[in-house]
Amino acid sequence: MTSTISAAGSQSCRSTLSSPRLTVARKAAIRLLSISCLMSLGFLPVVLKPKPALAAEAIKVSYGPLEFSLSIDSLETFAETGELTKEFEFFAQFLDEQSLVDLRRFLQRRFDVNPIVVSQLSYSSIGEQILQSLGDVIQTEGRLNGFYALRSALLLAATDPEGLSVINIIRRFPTDSIRVSANQLFALEEQFSTLTDYQNAAVRAVTQNAQTEGLAESPADFSQRPDLRQPGDFQVTQRHLMLNRDRQSLTGERITRQFTVDVYLPEGLSQPAPVIVVSHGLGSSPNAFAYLGEHLASHGFVAVIPQHIGSDSQRREAVLEGLLSAPVNPVEFLDRPLDISHTLDELDRLSQIDETFAGRMNLQQVGAIGHSFGGYTALALGGATLNHDRLSQTCTNGLTLNASPFLQCLAERLPDLVYPLQDSRVKATIAISPLDSYVFGPEGMSKIEIPTMIIGGSQDYVASVVQEQIHPFLWLTTPEKYLALMIPSGHTFADNTDGGEDPLPDTVSMFLSGPDPSLAREHIEALSLAFMQVYLGDRPDYQAYLGADYARFISQDPIQLDFIRSLTAEQLEQAYGKTPPLPIVPELALVPTPQRSSSILNEIAETGVLKAGIRQDAAPFGYVNEAGQWTGFCVDLLDSLTTQLQQQLGTPVQLEIIAQSTVENRFALVRSRTVNVECGPNTIQNGIPGITFSTPFFLTGTQFLVGTDIQAPINPLGDLTGTRIGVLAETTTEQFLQQRYPDAGAIEFAGVNGRAEGVQAAIQGEIDAFASDGILLVAEAIRQNIPSTAYTLLPSGPLSCDPYGMILPADDREWQDAVNTFIASPDARRVWDQWFSAELYPYIFLSLDFCANQ
Repeated sequence: MTSTISAAGSQSCRSTLSSPRLTVARKAAIRLLSISCLMSLGFLPVVLKPKPALAAEAIKVSYGPLEFSLSIDSLETFAETGELTKEFEFFAQFLDEQSLVDLRRFLQRRFDVNPIVVSQLSYSSIGEQILQSLGDVIQTEGRLNGFYALRSALLLAATDPEGLSVINIIRRFPTDSIRVSANQLFALEEQFSTLTDYQNAAVRAVTQNAQTEGLAESPADFSQRPDLRQPGDFQVTQRHLMLNRDRQSLTGERITRQFTVDVYLPEGLSQPAPVIVVSHGLGSSPNAFAYLGEHLASHGFVAVIPQHIGSDSQRREAVLEGLLSAPVNPVEFLDRPLDISHTLDELDRLSQIDETFAGRMNLQQVGAIGHSFGGYTALALGGATLNHDRLSQTCTNGLTLNASPFLQCLAERLPDLVYPLQDSRVKATIAISPLDSYVFGPEGMSKIEIPTMIIGGSQDYVASVVQEQIHPFLWLTTPEKYLALMIPSGHTFADNTDGGEDPLPDTVSMFLSGPDPSLAREHIEALSLAFMQVYLGDRPDYQAYLGADYARFISQDPIQLDFIRSLTAEQLEQAYGKTPPLPIVPELALVPTPQRSSSILNEIAETGVLKAGIRQDAAPFGYVNEAGQWTGFCVDLLDSLTTQLQQQLGTPVQLEIIAQSTVENRFALVRSRTVNVECGPNTIQNGIPGITFSTPFFLTGTQFLVGTDIQAPINPLGDLTGTRIGVLAETTTEQFLQQRYPDAGAIEFAGVNGRAEGVQAAIQGEIDAFASDGILLVAEAIRQNIPSTAYTLLPSGPLSCDPYGMILPADDREWQDAVNTFIASPDARRVWDQWFSAELYPYIFLSLDFCANQ
């Protein structure tokens, strides 16, 4: 039974409440509320406005068998007037004077936020995870998770003309009382306290290492050396470019994707200058890093700052206005580094035709600097690889001192393709407050082979200094690596965005950036210049600046700058005093795979034969040409795999196409071991007995081929009731049509000639359309010499997400790894490039846009 105790409760209850645990609970509540508010403000600066409806009358705190009640009237009176009612006095006696001031200020604060944004945030994956976690602590009258009640209260409070306040939210909680579980609160506080203790210990370990490394460095009098924080001797000219990296349909329709680039050019150079690209963070803009571009250019570098249109300030404003529902499209994880590579390509082109750029840029000596999401971008350009296995295993719910997984885990929605994001022109990289622990992990970070510097703030809770900077520093295997910590900076210190008309509240700005961000930006200017002079400018005399002594020399209140070149897991454990609560190098769980008695690699080594199945009805992947020869992308891809196996096994290997595979027999051929691999347009699926799929090698989706002479073209956005749609039997396309267009009149085509006959039927008007994967429709039309003017693909982009993979036996992990390694290799990429021209890349991204947003 639960006992309810009023403010006039017994002395024994007072002693319970005055125990150290209450202090812990109060701190936990303040910290939990702060983190939840700041996470919402940090990702999407939000606003609320009201309408009286259901109203909670009391807050009830449950602690074991005891329950303490406080009326909301008393809380509101205190917030408005500062008066302590008799009821409230009972609770006030356990808070010191400053805590009461802080509590009243917190209750009084109003946030001017857009109701549309509140709605979008509360229904987003980020918002739902926050509310679910808060709901464990803030419960309904019936002691249920308060998730739905909290969301309802937020949405109702969003209409208040005076703006959102804590009291408004409480008043609109849709039950008579709000229950706060003290046990859950204590559990959360324990988690946060543990993580905070480890974070503090990790920062101490960095400081201790900086002191040790400083003692070992050769003495240098930096007061007699150039001050790297000051502008250089070169005058700077700024150029504003407008570039395009468009999407494109398979039939050539272009979807414009335009972005700006700011270029800072030093005047008076006698030779081409190294180029440094700066990548801004989520919701930011090139202007936020103009200070860094101007500084680097004044010292003889060409600085290039592109706009990331899918994750910049314009995207943020579109979300705030309700035009978009998500803060970022997952494809931004690809577009960002590829936009920079495209920018470098365009600068190379301009240097050939524009006198402004001719002879002024060394585009083979490029450095990359990025902040936050831009830090991810810089690391990807430097060689870090997307880690689908880690994303799939670690993207789970749970509150931590790290908000960045909410963004990183969007990358899990990308198809599990091999994405070549590294740019070989990038020779050095700096990542400031980067996001990397989930999206790269130890495996992806260890692929970086160029000089790398990571810069972080010790009080960063958006991208945890421990999980996103200190631990990843240990994962780097490149010998030229550096870690700089600014204590006690936050996350946004590097971003010089002007707050504009509606700046964030001062306390929030301070939390996000830390004290004196302008001083922190001076440190960034100095460290970036020294690093790039050494590794791009071939200036070894700047190496002395890349050390603990120089960091200590420029440190000044209120920011301590620590700089190290090495750190070990043992040093972190020693600083914490026990095993850290977060694994320093988190392990990936391996899915157990049944193993066959004799591996396929051994079989190939013994027989000298790679047995394969290939389609002959699936141009451009496998088909018989006019000369009667088996040809296609898969033929060349398996030829290349055969060459690699021959080198790997040290014995001659030849490719034998053992069987013609079909839609009907392709899985059975592999399952029965008739072939070692089947290559074709096989949409990756789960749960097919005896087989698995390789890493994807292509991406497409369902489209409709319609003859141009059709009087009434179909509308794929409608339900297609009564429309005659041709489709190959027993395919994933047929399953898609049954689910998406159940009232359409499906007409099955079958056999080796099924697709050819279906395309002809659509061209001749015997059916209204033929449905298949877009790439297969275009290739079949080309094979039949059908002119592009005779048909249309609808819509311009795919309606489904269909990544293709090779079919492999499920019981041979060694063989699966060998094939997947090959698909990620340059040899496989060369085959892809031979068959699919560069014009097809924009179509792939059109498909990715759909897949990532399903």
